[in-house]
Amino acid sequence: MKKYLIIIQGYQKSLIRKVTWSPQVWSILLLVGLTVCCVLQSKAQSFYRYQRSGQFNVYGAVGVTKYFGELSNEKKLGDVNPYLTLGTNLPLRNRWSLRPEFTYYRISAADGDLPETDSRHDRNLSFRSDNLELSALITYSLHAKDQRFKTSKWRPYLLAGLGLTYINPRAQLDGKWHALPPLETEGIAYKKIHMVVPAGLGVGLQVNELWQLALELSYRLTFTDYLDDVSTLYRDPASFGNSLAAALADRRPQIGLDKAPTGSPRGNSKTNDGYLLFGLKVFHKLPGKGPLRRITN
Repeated sequence: MKKYLIIIQGYQKSLIRKVTWSPQVWSILLLVGLTVCCVLQSKAQSFYRYQRSGQFNVYGAVGVTKYFGELSNEKKLGDVNPYLTLGTNLPLRNRWSLRPEFTYYRISAADGDLPETDSRHDRNLSFRSDNLELSALITYSLHAKDQRFKTSKWRPYLLAGLGLTYINPRAQLDGKWHALPPLETEGIAYKKIHMVVPAGLGVGLQVNELWQLALELSYRLTFTDYLDDVSTLYRDPASFGNSLAAALADRRPQIGLDKAPTGSPRGNSKTNDGYLLFGLKVFHKLPGKGPLRRITN
């Protein structure tokens, strides 16, 4: 018996040493821990409140996404793309709620859409990325419930949270889309999973007892400058292992310009990229098993 215990303990230690404790791993653990703690807190307030008061909501959202980074045009709306969200709303204490949600969103931009007077226009880079996000949001209602368990039809709120996003920037060449991370266009192997910090506000409209609409605006602060595959300097063309990577790293020759000098700025690594979501959410309250009652906290 002791022999087997020693073998198991040795295996566990070996497994721990093999795990790469990267920022992405810590982000996943932190997100899971936050979600579990909030769910346990909500259950500590009694799941009975969901069943009796019908406060458990599911929701979907559709809207547009705006990217901010090395290729974005801050003076114009620029490229906007769709996003879709599915989530659930779990009430906590008083005006607070937890919203675990899953989002698909697309971001894109192109230097060619910038004014010719913009120095980035001749860089001629472009990208498109279909991304996923898993987040846990905390919302705070700016309108409290009255003593009869009724609320105003208009319900403004604030939100903040923590999440993870999966990115996969691609670029088009000769009519075909190519994933950029494996090409290491700047000689840097960056991760596809990154932590994000959502923050924003919204206003809800109570349509009836079971349905609610909300307009919501939120920004995602990220900890990466590679949503668009552009961040640092031009790489030496001779260092690429294939012609495809070299062609997508420096696209100036495709519009008749000379190649960019090796080591010249390709992006701006001093600031990280981000994205904004604006859309309509539709909430559906799951009916409870009994009459509504006022909840005291």
